[in-house]
Amino acid sequence: MAKDLAVAYYNLSTMLDAGVPVVRSLNTVTSGLKGPLRRTFEQLTETVSKGNPISEAMALSPKVFVPLDIMIVQAAETSGNLAESLGLLSKWHEFSRRIKKKILSGLALPILLIHLTAIIAPVPSLALGGWQIGPFITSALIILSLFYIPAAIIFIIMRFTPQAGSLRRGLDRVSLRIPLFLGRALYKLALSRYCWVFHMLCKAGVNINDCAEMAVAGSGNAAVAELFRPVGAAARAGNPLSEGLSSKLPREFIELWQIGEETGNLDDVTKRLADNNAEAAEFWFREFARWLPRLVYGLVCLVMIYYIFVNLGKILSAMSL
Repeated sequence: MAKDLAVAYYNLSTMLDAGVPVVRSLNTVTSGLKGPLRRTFEQLTETVSKGNPISEAMALSPKVFVPLDIMIVQAAETSGNLAESLGLLSKWHEFSRRIKKKILSGLALPILLIHLTAIIAPVPSLALGGWQIGPFITSALIILSLFYIPAAIIFIIMRFTPQAGSLRRGLDRVSLRIPLFLGRALYKLALSRYCWVFHMLCKAGVNINDCAEMAVAGSGNAAVAELFRPVGAAARAGNPLSEGLSSKLPREFIELWQIGEETGNLDDVTKRLADNNAEAAEFWFREFARWLPRLVYGLVCLVMIYYIFVNLGKILSAMSL
């Protein structure tokens, strides 16, 4: 659905930019959609045709339109920059979809290897044990538990932990220290997300001081968000936003931000920062996807060596009898 939503935003942006009325644009975009997203846009069109703002209509479908989308569209409707803002949202959703796809593709091979190991490794023990299925299933489940138990714990933490507060900040700090390049990728991704949201809010017509505060929630990582939270305080005090940037941020990031303020092009500079960090995040995600299977290969080898010695011990015991 994420890909279809990005395309829908893009098509809607193109039609509005060409001067097509909102309701007619929505009808045209809806006709090209399928499934649940089409039904959502049909409801959206019906609500807007009654004179309601698009942002209010979007708020009626929270499972499709996330708060960020609604916030951007609401600001854009007020400023009159709806077409451009929808185009930016299209790029944002396409970027988010591409990152998720890259992560999942990196996990596909390791997961397959783990399941193959769970099936193949206990086979010799099954043969030596007289082809009793019970011990075979037990051995397979033990191997699979090495993957599914940590995965379940991570899912529960991410799903049920509050999105704010000290616990979330602590967990997000831990995530930034995950080895095998994943922590580095998550850090760059969070920087990119903050800058992307800041840029979109600027283009939607939001006051730059409000952009600094509202973009904090868009980073997706509470630990990284804390690095940007003082920016809003600096803006309220009438100081340059760069004075609120944490010294823990990369030096080149701070310097480029300062240049954007000095030249009056901060909205465009944040877009460049978003693109630069997005490229870095994708690079480290590719490295993660390249090295994770190698790590799993090593773990699979250790498991196979363990079963070889176990089965060798059984064979020698049987021969001694």
